[in-house]
Amino acid sequence: MSRSSPPPRFCASFLRIALLAALLAGSILSAHAQAQRSGAFYGKVGAGLADYTGDFPAQNASHPFDLQEFTRGAGAPVLLAGEIGYQVAPHWAIAAGLQAGNYPIVGYGGGASGVEDSYRYTPYLLGRYTIGTPGQGLSPYVDLGINATVGGDRPPTSVGVGPSAGAGISFSLTRSLSLYLESRFHVALPDEAVDGAGRAGANGAFDVVGQLLGAGIKVGLSSPAPPAVRAVEAPDTVEAGTPVTLAATVNEDEAARPLRYAWELGDGTTATGPTITHTYDRPGTYTVIFRARNSAGAARASRTVRVPRPSETAPAAGRVQIASLTATPNPVGVEEPVQFRSAVRGSSAPSYRWRFGDGATATGSAPRHAYGAPGQYTVRLKALNDEGSDTRAVSVQVRRRAQRPAAAPWRIVVASMRRQEGAETMARQYRTRFAGDELPVEIVAAETREGLRYRVVVGRFETDEAAQQALRMHAEALPSRAWTLRLSR
Repeated sequence: MSRSSPPPRFCASFLRIALLAALLAGSILSAHAQAQRSGAFYGKVGAGLADYTGDFPAQNASHPFDLQEFTRGAGAPVLLAGEIGYQVAPHWAIAAGLQAGNYPIVGYGGGASGVEDSYRYTPYLLGRYTIGTPGQGLSPYVDLGINATVGGDRPPTSVGVGPSAGAGISFSLTRSLSLYLESRFHVALPDEAVDGAGRAGANGAFDVVGQLLGAGIKVGLSSPAPPAVRAVEAPDTVEAGTPVTLAATVNEDEAARPLRYAWELGDGTTATGPTITHTYDRPGTYTVIFRARNSAGAARASRTVRVPRPSETAPAAGRVQIASLTATPNPVGVEEPVQFRSAVRGSSAPSYRWRFGDGATATGSAPRHAYGAPGQYTVRLKALNDEGSDTRAVSVQVRRRAQRPAAAPWRIVVASMRRQEGAETMARQYRTRFAGDELPVEIVAAETREGLRYRVVVGRFETDEAAQQALRMHAEALPSRAWTLRLSR
């Protein structure tokens, strides 16, 4: 080999890092990661075979994995490794770890390096990409990060820093326990950082300490939450050939990610996602089933949608119809604006005429109005199109500011829905169910970050403790995910 040729150990180190970097790039390009939060901590602990690449030995260094760099009788080349990580997305994790190993390198003991201590400690930070779903079956992974290597303190060597790369495979035994096999290598710069040898003519330009092959266990430190279906919103009746929107509300804030949604629409078709649009082509009664699933479990809910024959529901030639009319908030204080909203159907674009009960009028589908005096006001909306008109009214109670209740009552919320028709249907069901228990069932409309929601609520309680007691007492008649909430109405 000529003087200008790269030393064998130098080439072996680059081969290791290049191979792991290629694995990392290939895995990212061949798989698709979902950018959703998993939010799960985990811990890893294991042991393995220590590996060193550097300036020793100066002879017979043609193979990177033959352990010729280690001298006999100075302890086994083994290491211990521990790690704490956080699963930030279904395929991505970040971790901090520590590798502590014995590297009985040929050349120690007063030789070229003058270093006596063979133990090195390598804290590291890394990002990990898992192919497949972590915690489910066999999952290969690759990682890349940075490290600092310290040790060799009789006399001390310098501190080395550099990149780290690793690859491995894990096999899940339970939801929170896995076994793993892995290799990892840490580059340390400058060259004398690990072995104390960085003189001119040495075999390499940097040192590498690593785990040639290691094994251990991975333990989940936080329990993932299963999904819960809080409500499925769908109209009770829809005309054939008319698109209908179906929406499900799931405990997305608490449930572990990723969440998978599946719909069975009763006519042989399926769909995915929390909100879908579907068209039923034929009359009939269809059972809609919604399922939510994650790594911790699954939940389902169903609704029945009826598609009548055209002769049963055909209105007069597209005449305008007011489907819903709401006022929020209600009751309201003096000089506080009320948001009115309406949903109008018809074959042609309607016009709107509002009368607010205090002499004021307005147009448009969603006006705002404030009342200057307390009282009970009847608000009327008249909608017109080319085929006719329709009128609907809503009552608004305006209170003096000082007459507002000091504390809003606690309620048991059984559903939160986007459509008033669905909330009214569910409220009728619960009024029948609680007819003998003297528990009022009401619909409370509220503006939320998700838009206007219609909450179906049961009972009125002075304290949350009383509401919780009623929730436990009527557990069989209430949905499993009913919750208590303080509401102004």
